[in-house]
Amino acid sequence: MDVWIFFNPILKVLLYFSSFVSVGSFLFSLHLGRELNADQQAYCDYLTHRGTLIGAVISLLMILSVAGNLGGDLASIIDFLLLKLAIESKSGVGYLTAFAGFALMLIAQSQRENAKRFVLMIGSIAILISFTMSGHSQLDGILTQSLLILHLFGITFWLGALLPFRWICLQSDTRNIERVAHRFGIIAIGYVGLLLSSGLGYAYLLLEEVSLFFTTQYGNVLLIKIVLVGGLLSLAALNKFKLVPSIETNPLQTIRRFQRSVQFEIALAIVILIASSLLTTSMTLPKGM
Repeated sequence: MDVWIFFNPILKVLLYFSSFVSVGSFLFSLHLGRELNADQQAYCDYLTHRGTLIGAVISLLMILSVAGNLGGDLASIIDFLLLKLAIESKSGVGYLTAFAGFALMLIAQSQRENAKRFVLMIGSIAILISFTMSGHSQLDGILTQSLLILHLFGITFWLGALLPFRWICLQSDTRNIERVAHRFGIIAIGYVGLLLSSGLGYAYLLLEEVSLFFTTQYGNVLLIKIVLVGGLLSLAALNKFKLVPSIETNPLQTIRRFQRSVQFEIALAIVILIASSLLTTSMTLPKGM
C-alpha cells in the first residue's frame, strides 16, 4: 500500500494551516493594528512566528513527500536521485518557494518595524504564490493562477483572523472587543468580495460545466467546500449585523455568544482545510469528461 496516500493530505492540511496562521495573523495585525492593545499585538506576533516555524518545517517535509510519491515508499525520501527529481519538479519548486517565504517571515522578526512589515509582506506573497506553482491551477495558465492568488489572499485573511479574534474575545474589555469587531467587519467586506468573486471564477474555470459539481467526486467535494465557506460567511454576517451592535447594550451575554460563534467558525475552517487538501492531493480534476 502506498503510504503517501495517507501522508500527503495530512501534510497539506498542516501546510494550509500554518500558512493561514502565519500570513493571516500578520494581515490581521496589519489592518487592525490601531485597534489592538500591546498584549493583542504581541499575541498576533506570536501566532505569526509559530505559524512560520511550523510552515517552514512542513514545506521541507512536503519536498520529501514528493520524493516519496516518486518512489512509492518511505525509503524513497533518502534516495538522492529521487530527492533531486523532487526538488526540480513543479511541486518541489513550489514547496521551496513556500520555504523561502517562511524563511523571510522569520528573518523579518529581527527587523525594525517598517522593514519588518515589508519583509513580512514579501514572505506572505511568496507563500501564497507557492500554492499556484503546482496542482490544478497550472492547467489553465495565468488567469486561473491569478484567481487562485486572489482567492488565497481573501481566505487567508479570513481564516487567519479567527485565532487572534478568539483570543481577543476572551478579554474582559468589551469596548476594545467592540472596536476590533467593528473594524474587522469593515475591512472584511473587501476581502469577502475578493474571496467570493475569485473563488467562484476559479471553480468555474476548473470544471467549466455546472453539472460536474453534482456528477463527479471532485465536484462533490468542491461543492461541499463552497457550502462550508458560505456557512462561514453567513456566521460572520450574523456577528457583524446582530452581535456587534448588541455588545454595548448586553455585553456579557453577547461576548459569550461571540466566543461560541468564533469557535464554531474555527471548526468549519478546519473542515474547509481538509476539503482543500483532498482536492489538491487525492482527487483528479474531471475537466474534459
